Amino acid sequence: MEDMSTPQILLILVFVLPLVGAILNGFFLRAANRHMITAVATAAIAIPFVLSLVLFLGPIWKGETVGVRLFDWITLSLEKPADLRIGFGLAADRLSGLLLLVITGIGSLIHLYSGEYMSHEKGVYRFFAYLNLFVFSMLALVLGSNMLTTFLGWEGVGLCSYLLIGYWYEGESNAIAGMKAFLVNRVGDFGFLMAMFLALTLFGTLDYSSATGVKGLAEIVAALPPEWFSLHSTTITLMGLSILLAVTGKSAQMPLYIWLPDAMAGPTPVSALIHAATMVTAGVYFMTRTSFLLVHSPLAMATIAAIGAATAVFAATIGFVQTDIKKVLAYSTVSQLGFMVLACGVGAFQFGIAHLVTHAFFKALLFLGAGSVIYAMHHEQDILKMGGLAKKMPATALTFVIGTMAIVGFPLMAGFMSKDEILYNAFAGPFGHPIFWALGAFAAAGTAFYMTRLTVLTFFGKTRADHHTFEHAHENNWMIVLPLSLLAILSVVGGVISVPGVIGELFGVHGENFITHWLAPVLENAQKTMEHTRHIHEHSEGLEWGLMGASVGTMIAMVALAWTMYRKGPQGGERVATALGGIYRLVLDKWRIDELYGVVFVKPLQITADICYQVGDVIIVEGLVNGVPRMLKNITQVASDFHGGFVRTYAKFMYLGVIVLAAILFWSLV
Repeated sequence: MEDMSTPQILLILVFVLPLVGAILNGFFLRAANRHMITAVATAAIAIPFVLSLVLFLGPIWKGETVGVRLFDWITLSLEKPADLRIGFGLAADRLSGLLLLVITGIGSLIHLYSGEYMSHEKGVYRFFAYLNLFVFSMLALVLGSNMLTTFLGWEGVGLCSYLLIGYWYEGESNAIAGMKAFLVNRVGDFGFLMAMFLALTLFGTLDYSSATGVKGLAEIVAALPPEWFSLHSTTITLMGLSILLAVTGKSAQMPLYIWLPDAMAGPTPVSALIHAATMVTAGVYFMTRTSFLLVHSPLAMATIAAIGAATAVFAATIGFVQTDIKKVLAYSTVSQLGFMVLACGVGAFQFGIAHLVTHAFFKALLFLGAGSVIYAMHHEQDILKMGGLAKKMPATALTFVIGTMAIVGFPLMAGFMSKDEILYNAFAGPFGHPIFWALGAFAAAGTAFYMTRLTVLTFFGKTRADHHTFEHAHENNWMIVLPLSLLAILSVVGGVISVPGVIGELFGVHGENFITHWLAPVLENAQKTMEHTRHIHEHSEGLEWGLMGASVGTMIAMVALAWTMYRKGPQGGERVATALGGIYRLVLDKWRIDELYGVVFVKPLQITADICYQVGDVIIVEGLVNGVPRMLKNITQVASDFHGGFVRTYAKFMYLGVIVLAAILFWSLV
């Protein structure tokens, strides 16, 4: 490795420090007090945040890519076309630099929050070791200069998710939820492996770009003529669908979304960091990183958009009726991830990333707010047993309301900005279609309803909690309130990165919004391909105002409906549930998808596994392992009978021997 520049050293420190924190907490601070453990774990993320900010405002802001190749990971000597060298390298450009701030910034706040939330837990060193290790893996995912390094981080966050979901491993349901997340993600990981194999076969490299001195996929793809893509259209489509399979697993899209709601079994800070702000958005990052490949397959893009839109709607319907505060937010996360995937599918990758960032702000806020409520209510999570908490927890209530306003798309809030751009592009984007817009608009309306329902039943009206719990409920200390306050501010102003064009015009800002300009170098090849192969509509201010007005009007109507139904308690909703009957029960049972998967996949696999065990393990393996010694034992038992030490036994065998010899002699004479 050659002499490194200061930005390269900073990049390595950002990458390594969370791993150092994990090692210190996991092996050396097990007997330390919780304050020391929390301080070390938080510093291991906060220092990388400061260093990331230096990189972001320095070389990355200038448009430079900070890359470093640490070592050769895999080297193969091939005659044709050339030696294959896959390195372990890091690269921070405008895309990964933006995600660095999200991962380390929100990660720092959640580590601080966890210091109080987990203060009464035994073995808290283990929790923070896992949390630091997760951040390290997430950094490997977004900083990896090639698919293989990304895959290392991809698998690392999956492992840490398993460990953190099952942190309370003594509960059987927690252990099952961890295993479910791990196994379902393995299905999606098959798609990632397929994408890597196809990229290596077609292009001979796994590097995304030339950031680490190796000619990357972006440069190779940009140099290929259109005829080449026509000739290899099937393979490119297969690669795009393989990437989508990977995304459905990690980013909880249909049909592999089922692990995410169950992952709420883990501690609430885990839900905030892993299942709202970072890990589940990895698929959106990966699609944006490989956008220059995806746009060459209209079929893959249409499938991505369809899966995203369907997931957004489907998860929203389940969110209508959930009563567990974390489960409502879990299905909300699945639905919002559908919006991000929809954005990528219609060619608006930059707005998928914008929604990734704004969602990280307001969903982390909502999860941490839910954790604050659960903590104050002695771990009660049923919103039907809450109500009236705004009087007891004013700071938590205020910040939660701000988070709700952001996610439902209240005008000028962070969620409104990114959501509006996604819906507009779903209608008029390069791969957009009015059906995609209609599905997205329905999901957005559903979000407004169930999030208002959640907020009203939790914080307003008369309390439905038992007297003792409600009387002892109170606002939490600064370690919980400070992260909530900072995230609330970001949920208000964070949308500035993706201000819709028509709103920018009102304030005298002309041209592209920040996120479009910022990611232009990363999306340059994809944008050129879409300009040459798709009919891109001219920006229509009238159309955007119309779609925005429809979205805002629907949002207001849904908020008003939810407020009317639930402001006096759950009775209004119960009357609707009674009227709907079987449909309500079906939605309450999450459309019984888990049961369907159990019949179609789990049960047959269990039967097959049992047959394989009985035949392969019991008969063949155990038959050989146990049968051979048993056979030898029987042989030696027979042989030992010849040497028992009894004269009568020897006389018997001598008599038999004489008979045998006589028979042989008689047979030979005849």
